[in-house]
Amino acid sequence: GERLERLGLFVGEQSGATLFPPPFNQPIRLPSPGALVTLRALAVLANGATSEDAVLVNAPDIQAELDIHLVELYTTVVDRKGRPVEDLTAAEFEVLEDGVAQEVRRFEKVRDLPLSAVVVLDTSASMLEELPDAERAALTFFREVLTERDRGAVITFAERARLAARFTPDLQLLADGLSGVKAEGETALYDAIVYGLFYASGVKGKAALIVLSDGEDVASRYRYEDVVEYARRTGVAVYTIGLQLKTSQGEIRLKLSRLATETGGLSFFIDSPGELERVYRTIEAEMRSQYLLSYQSTNTSGEGFREVVVRVKRPGLEAKTLRGYTP
Repeated sequence: GERLERLGLFVGEQSGATLFPPPFNQPIRLPSPGALVTLRALAVLANGATSEDAVLVNAPDIQAELDIHLVELYTTVVDRKGRPVEDLTAAEFEVLEDGVAQEVRRFEKVRDLPLSAVVVLDTSASMLEELPDAERAALTFFREVLTERDRGAVITFAERARLAARFTPDLQLLADGLSGVKAEGETALYDAIVYGLFYASGVKGKAALIVLSDGEDVASRYRYEDVVEYARRTGVAVYTIGLQLKTSQGEIRLKLSRLATETGGLSFFIDSPGELERVYRTIEAEMRSQYLLSYQSTNTSGEGFREVVVRVKRPGLEAKTLRGYTP
């Protein structure tokens, strides 16, 4: 259901053509007859997601194909007081997969990467009084967090999830997606999270889901364990916000906390929508102060959950990232 924005064709690393409307046919001139050349096609969707493929021209008859998969870890490092630490180097990190040390192939600060943030907003009947304040706080989050390189999106849900605003840097479109929402129906929280994870997966740069709900799931088709397993596969960080959850709702609190921990996000529990702006500021600070560590796994055995641990060699610091992944 997304729109293809453009198709780029490359000869080696040089741009050969950029095509916008179909048909996508384009003659490409090679640098020299008989030379070994890589031709690459890069498709870019309007929401920023990309897909690419490549072929070798004039390649020898005998070839070997090697698929290299890099595991990306968006990692937050905090000191003993919980404050983000942003002056670390690649040499100060150690990455373990199932207890085996891995070589970090790529190291970047997330502050320099584009951010795609999806606010997933509960609009079930129990949110009737809180919804206006929740909408205003979400718009404030977009206004203060998004730069010209970033994009936001809005998903609302009761019994069914709805994409209220597609990925866009346009604040007015995001405001339109947040306005005029009615609080009615039951809560299908797990279905909405899966919907959001599917929408946010594959985007370029850091992707995050920020989920606000005030109740337990009573209407989803997906089970909680399905959500955790799917989240592990997408690599999207989930930030959960529980609004006015009672002490008796300990199970949903644990589930929201675990989902955030498993994906490298954070969980919050607040008593009123007035606390949302503070929560959103904390989420912004955490996302902007992260490091991106990428490695090629030494495990070639295929499927199965792999536990990931990131350690910092500098004393007194703790690294937080996703607990693991399923290839």
